[in-house]
Amino acid sequence: MSNVPPPPPPGPSPTQPTPPTGAAVPPPTNVTPTPPTIAEITAVGPSNLKLFAAEAVGTFVLMMIGPGSAILAFGGLGTTMGVALAFGFALLALAYSIGHISGCHINPAVTLSFLVAKKLSIEKALYYWIAQLLGAILGGLLLFIISDAGDNDQTGVFASNGWGDTIGSPFGLGAAIVVEIFFTALLVFVVLMTTGKGFPTGFGGLAAGLTLGMIHLATIPVDNTSVNPARSLGAALYAGWDHLAQLWVFIIFPLVGAVLGVLVWLLVSDERLEDTMFGSQSAVIAARDKAAGVANQIDDRFQR
Repeated sequence: MSNVPPPPPPGPSPTQPTPPTGAAVPPPTNVTPTPPTIAEITAVGPSNLKLFAAEAVGTFVLMMIGPGSAILAFGGLGTTMGVALAFGFALLALAYSIGHISGCHINPAVTLSFLVAKKLSIEKALYYWIAQLLGAILGGLLLFIISDAGDNDQTGVFASNGWGDTIGSPFGLGAAIVVEIFFTALLVFVVLMTTGKGFPTGFGGLAAGLTLGMIHLATIPVDNTSVNPARSLGAALYAGWDHLAQLWVFIIFPLVGAVLGVLVWLLVSDERLEDTMFGSQSAVIAARDKAAGVANQIDDRFQR
């Protein structure tokens, strides 16, 4: 018989020990984590009812303080400056009151920008929009009651938005459209920038409130400043048919401005175009890539 020793019994290799029974097996290290979907992101946080309540209450308060400062106390507040400060202070206070619940949009244009940026689902955006419109309508109704059905309205137009003779402004429709697009874009840009990486924690409400106040300082003489379709609706409903007839401008063009604000935010921030709703638009992607190519060519020429 041969003296060759028998082969070792089957079992783990000495160089690869088998984990003890019941021990957790570590996950593979070469698996790329899947980014969370919008539904997964928005599933965590306050309920839809709380979001609805926060936005309704916030928009109601904004109506009471902003247009209310003009309707009830226009002369005593220093006219334009006082009203502008009232809007800014209202947003500032509300940002720190309900910002941790709903983000304190209290403006359909801001909500649209978050939807386009994919920071909000369409389901939650609908809750926001309905709440904002309801809050603005109720706020306007309370101002209507306080002002004795408008008889004690200090503005004569129930602080509604408009242009030309309807609100006693020397500015026309074109000026109102430009104001609503570009100043809404400014507001949206600031709000989105305060939610990004690198912005100092706790100062978002201050930045948004100051921005809204500055916007009103510059644009009240043009069209009484909207940059917020809900605020415009809440005043126009109680101002009369002439003001309702001009309301369309202050619904459509703040929303256009919101989309422009998202584009400016993408241009300045480190966010990716592909992570927003623009990411599915081939024309937008192509325009971005073409602009990047032109910029690279300019850089190359300067470096030579």
